[in-house]
Amino acid sequence: MACGTATPAVDGPSAEVRTLTGAHTRIVWVQHDGNDPRLHGVDLTLMGLDSDDGRGERAILERRGSYVKPMITATGDRIVYSTRPEPGPSEVFILNWDGTGLRKIADGFGMALWTDPADGREWLYMGLDPEKMDTNTVVRFPLDDPSRRETVWTKTKISMEGFRLSPDGRSASGLVPWPKAAVIELPNGRMRVLGNGCWTSLTHARGPLFWYFDGAHRNVTLVDVDSETRWMVNVNGAPGFDGAEVYHPRWTNHSRVLVLSGPYNQGGRNQARTGGPQVEIYLGRFSADYAAIESWAAVTSNAAGDSHPDAWIDLADSTLPQRPSGPIGPEHVRTARKAGGGDASSDAGRLLVNVQLTKPGPIPTPEEILPYRNALVVNEYKVVDVVSGRYRGKTMQIAQWAIRDSRVLPEARRVAGAGATLAVERYEAHPELEGERLIAGSQSKRPLYYDVTAGR
Repeated sequence: MACGTATPAVDGPSAEVRTLTGAHTRIVWVQHDGNDPRLHGVDLTLMGLDSDDGRGERAILERRGSYVKPMITATGDRIVYSTRPEPGPSEVFILNWDGTGLRKIADGFGMALWTDPADGREWLYMGLDPEKMDTNTVVRFPLDDPSRRETVWTKTKISMEGFRLSPDGRSASGLVPWPKAAVIELPNGRMRVLGNGCWTSLTHARGPLFWYFDGAHRNVTLVDVDSETRWMVNVNGAPGFDGAEVYHPRWTNHSRVLVLSGPYNQGGRNQARTGGPQVEIYLGRFSADYAAIESWAAVTSNAAGDSHPDAWIDLADSTLPQRPSGPIGPEHVRTARKAGGGDASSDAGRLLVNVQLTKPGPIPTPEEILPYRNALVVNEYKVVDVVSGRYRGKTMQIAQWAIRDSRVLPEARRVAGAGATLAVERYEAHPELEGERLIAGSQSKRPLYYDVTAGR
């Protein structure tokens, strides 16, 4: 193994982690008091877990301070993290997994690590002029030779979250800026905007596979970059989450495994910002076709809040296949792609229904959804009559606009019992909504519809 021999754990979270990944695994994250999930403060602790050392979760650095976006190097034996002190410049540091050898690398914000397949040298990609979570300039340099800087992106402002390199280093995922989720060619090449969202990531399955996180903080939209075939995967299905929001989703160095934090369920209209001591770190494993998350493993169990995880899996040791043996994406998505998309109206599942409101969804204030400017609310209706189309259910979940351009719409405040005739289509048939804030008071197994009666 890349980090030396160790005795695999036989029980507890470490064993669950090893079972899910099929290999020696290390996870790093930042711990707070439950009130700082976005890591703006300086009362933070850098934490880690090694699946094979028998120690469980532990502090890598006992000293409290500013720690943001920790990343594990390709060999699994070092950690790179950034600071975000206020006031003061962001800085990038490196240390060994055991907490020794701490040293500053540069002024800036560490965005990604990449290993050159030609010579095995590891490079750090860094935001040179951090402004909140965006930068105007991305540079790179060998991790152990910061003087050899090369500029790789100045074409647009870009978020320092969600920047991840392809294996060949020729492209990266990114927000250019939020909410435009794109794959960019480096250096300063073409931009392909593939959707609207946040927390982008990039890996390699059959070819480049990209995702962006949705406004509901519950799903990622996966895009097969070569064909632009796309599908949504629910990522808040870990045991006990009960439909809660999640945050900080990130692909690991294994394309089948992601890491994230959750559940965020402490109330409010933007729950991912509320934090709470119930938030833990989880690993999730994609099914072989990347159509769903097939398994979860809890990494942590503590009375604090946990954020910004990264995970390293010893690929040489893993029993989990790194490349799919069959097609990727849900079968119905692949079928539609082969058919050229089919008729838009039939794909959308257009219905005309007479409905009665039974459970209005909670309407946030414009301030509560910032930085989003628009929001939809999911309302529950009793289906009185289906005027056209087919629908067998007795109730229907319908997403309707509540806030547009930071203004609560007058028609958004609906009263239970009110009746209406609505034209609705399947929510998934409207990719333009993928990056919008979606407020759902509860989780339902029924398909979600979108009210198209008034248009947008």
